[in-house]
Amino acid sequence: MRNLILLISLFAFSIILAQNQRFTYEYTFKIDSLNKNSVEKEIMNLDITKDGSNFYSALLITRDSLFKAEFEKSKVSRSMTIDMRKVKMAKVNFRVSKRYPDFETIYHTSIFATNVALKENKKINWTILPDTKSIEGFKVQKATTTFGGRNWTAWFASYIQIQDGPYKFCGLPGLILNIEDDKGDHVFNLVGSQKIDYQPLIIDSKTKETFLTNEKFNQLWNEYKKDPARNIKLIHSSSEMSDTIFSDANGNALSKQDLIKRKEQGAKENFKKVNNFIEVELYK
Repeated sequence: MRNLILLISLFAFSIILAQNQRFTYEYTFKIDSLNKNSVEKEIMNLDITKDGSNFYSALLITRDSLFKAEFEKSKVSRSMTIDMRKVKMAKVNFRVSKRYPDFETIYHTSIFATNVALKENKKINWTILPDTKSIEGFKVQKATTTFGGRNWTAWFASYIQIQDGPYKFCGLPGLILNIEDDKGDHVFNLVGSQKIDYQPLIIDSKTKETFLTNEKFNQLWNEYKKDPARNIKLIHSSSEMSDTIFSDANGNALSKQDLIKRKEQGAKENFKKVNNFIEVELYK
């Protein structure tokens, strides 16, 4: 935390939007509403440039580094093979991007193995309160809002003149250092900062997305819950694929029916544990 204090001190009173800056948050979340003792954590990056920001799991940088290294090797060997077992998977599968100066906000995720994006059409209405406190020696001010079916409390630093923050949160007269909902299910806490030579994530910058309304996304989400193996069924519905035998990670033979059954069982178990999303209204 000492590095955080030093870095903030260096740029707090300067105009840093002319630079590329990475703010690192620890995201603590309770994704299982029936087991509040199960707490997950993920390190998230908020990369800020003069044009906007990008909020994502820090593990995606590790993934990108692996792809870059394999890509360079492929220039020599003319083949590219990536062992995904070497890649630690992120617990958080969404990204949020914002465009300055109007703070157009886009939520990026996937359903049915399809990359989708949702524009945030609702401006966050904040109530700024006179309450102040100290976070690691820095004076911050309190603000509250209702967003995504939850009540939130944020603490922002007005001397860091960036009207941004983690996830979709923005619009306060200063960077949000901490924000959490009133149940303590989702908490974002700033833990570090550094100047960066910003480069878009390789995969995400080249990924095609389908833009959906919130209503269409919710419909698709409920279709996925009813039939999570739909894509597998469609892919293997052709006569050419009907008798294909697959192998799992341990080399065990799987029929098409085995593959579908595993997908359905795995999704069913996952839905029991993953049910306490940031935006309750989006995943209802």
